[in-house]
Amino acid sequence: MTVLKTERAVVAEATVSVASTEPDGRSDPLRGWQSIGRAGGNGKPSRARLDDLLLGGKDHQVIDRTVAAELKKVAPAIRRSVRARRDFIERAVQFLARAHQVRDVLVLGAGLPTGPALHGLAQAFQPSVRAVYVDDDPMVLTHLRARLSCPPPGRIAVVPGHLGQPKELLAASPVQALLEPGRPVALVVESALEFMPDEQDPHGCLAAVLEVLPAGSWVVLAHATADFTPKAWEKVAAVFARHRLPIHPRSVEEVAGFLEGLMLSAPGLTTVNRWPRLVDQLTPAEVSRYGAVGRTLGAR
Repeated sequence: MTVLKTERAVVAEATVSVASTEPDGRSDPLRGWQSIGRAGGNGKPSRARLDDLLLGGKDHQVIDRTVAAELKKVAPAIRRSVRARRDFIERAVQFLARAHQVRDVLVLGAGLPTGPALHGLAQAFQPSVRAVYVDDDPMVLTHLRARLSCPPPGRIAVVPGHLGQPKELLAASPVQALLEPGRPVALVVESALEFMPDEQDPHGCLAAVLEVLPAGSWVVLAHATADFTPKAWEKVAAVFARHRLPIHPRSVEEVAGFLEGLMLSAPGLTTVNRWPRLVDQLTPAEVSRYGAVGRTLGAR
């Protein structure tokens, strides 16, 4: 493990250009979305559906495709950025299950079940994994309950809740059952923090959850940043705000603040595609997301 290490100095000199083609040669699913869409769904877009769309899922509506097309215009690498974030989360959960025998997973802001379920990835190394998925979107909760399964019954729970209301979240009986002393938990916070403004005290809310985790628990955290392309992110934030989905990218110093008091696994706080080592040739500007895996201290 290492003490807190930041990434800006390492990659500040990297290119900030944003490519418009996929590095692996695949066709870009965002192309043509302005004119193609399902019937209905012309109201407010959903963060979960938009994320699902950018990850290649199918649970989205016309309005979500409209927002995605607008995002692609101002940030052509948006799909690769979201995919890099999700790949980091999956690698981190597998690492904790394999290398540290973590058998409990608590996912805050779970989103739609796109791709492999996190508990399934962990079960490949720890068959007795238990998981609780938390989200405040009724549509997401319905999808999670319908599509997540794990034999034997009772290993997987889906509960309503939001990081911005930690007391209510922690009071849910499935969450309480997971917080068993002597049994470390992997707390996954994939994108919930970047949609919380400072006025909601995201630092305090996260700290309230960390405080009750069993000693030796782990935190897997990802967060959007405008450090490498501030002008482009001004446009990205404007798109989100225009559709009433305000996003709050944060600097490396601000993201580091969420990790205070944790012992970070190498290489520390870095862009998500560099954890635990460089896994692709994306530039920091294309990724535009920090990530870290840290362990809690304490005696609970």
